[in-house]
This record gives sequence, C-alpha cells and structure tokens, in this order.
Amino acid sequence: MHLPYFKNMENCAAQFVRKRDDPRRAATQVALIEAAEQLFADVGFEAVSTRQLGTAIGSLNTNVVAYHFGSKEGLIEAVFRHRLPEIDRRRGEMLAEIDKENSAPDVAALLRAFALPLFEQTDASGRHSYASFLIGLERSGRLAMRALVIQDFPETNAIMSRLMALIPAEGQTRLRLVATLLATALQIIDRTPDLSKDAARALYNDALAMSAAALGAPNLKEALP
Repeated sequence: MHLPYFKNMENCAAQFVRKRDDPRRAATQVALIEAAEQLFADVGFEAVSTRQLGTAIGSLNTNVVAYHFGSKEGLIEAVFRHRLPEIDRRRGEMLAEIDKENSAPDVAALLRAFALPLFEQTDASGRHSYASFLIGLERSGRLAMRALVIQDFPETNAIMSRLMALIPAEGQTRLRLVATLLATALQIIDRTPDLSKDAARALYNDALAMSAAALGAPNLKEALP
C-alpha cells in the first residue's frame, strides 16, 4: 500500500474518535433522550414527530433524530438505556439487603425492591419521568419493547423472576397491572405540587401495599357473572 493510504486511514480513525468522544454529540443525544421521555409520556408515542423532538431541544436539523438514533423506536430503547442502569443498580442493592435479612423474602419485600427505585428517580424538574414514560408506552402499545434491553439489566430480571415464582399463574398480567398502578401513583404525586415529601412517601407506600395485595389475591374469574 502507498503511504498516503495509511495516512488517510489514520485521519479517518482520528475523526472517528473525535466524533465518538465529542461532548456536544453526547449532550445532544441526552437532550433528545430526555425530550422523548417527556413527550412520549405527555402526549403519546404516535403524537410526537421527529421534527417536534428536534424543536424541543432547539435543533434546526430536521433529521437530528435519524442522525443520532435512526428512528423514534430507537429513542425508546435509548430511554431505557439512559435510565435503567441506575435503577437496576439500586434494585440490586435493595435485593442484597433483603436477602441478607431474609432467606425467603415475600412478595411485598420483592415488590418494594422493584418499585422504590422508580420513586427515587426524578428528572431535572423533579418529575418521576421514567415512570410516566412507561405509562406513555403502555398507552401506545409499545411497552413490550422493554424486552430489547431486559437481559442487560440482571438485577431487574432477577427480581421479576422471583416475583413471578411467588404469585399466581396469571402473574405476567398482574405485574403489568400493578406496574401501571404504581406509575399512576407517581403521576399523582407529580401533579400535586404542594404535597410534602412525607405525604408523597406515604401515598406511594399505600400504593405498594395495595399492589402487593393485588399480586397475591386469589383468582376470582369464576365469581364474575
């Protein structure tokens, strides 16, 4: 090969590293992720255009979403990967504490380990943004996209598996209903600005107690008319 070829390759490699490590690029991606999280939660996936997402972060590039994430669906996965690392870490921390105290934790303890990190997560505005995002995906019929990333977050996967082993056969549906209940509780907290921290925690604890009871309730399908 001629020397200019290698020189060109070196230049390409250097440009790739600069592009990969460019803080402006990373800042744009985070801004898009957090804008998508909020807009998908507030108005739903279908109602948000890629142009609106660009406008939300002040970008004049109408293809900014496609450039960074390929599509709106790519942004859904990006939100998961943005929020779940810390939530998964916290779930693992809580699960370790539970196992240290009790070799056979019950549904309530495991549910708390799963749900409390959602209460602890807030965005720059103090909103429980990830929980609201999940409700938005549920409304849009896209919550199943969590399957794209679940194997990358082992603590969350472990808690879900252990919960499923303790609840009735229709556990998957019950977990979905309970997750909606807990996320709705967080939305109520966010929409009540004068709620004290103690009152917010009490409301969420009540939602947790209701959810634990719902997961373990007997099957009453036969009782319906």
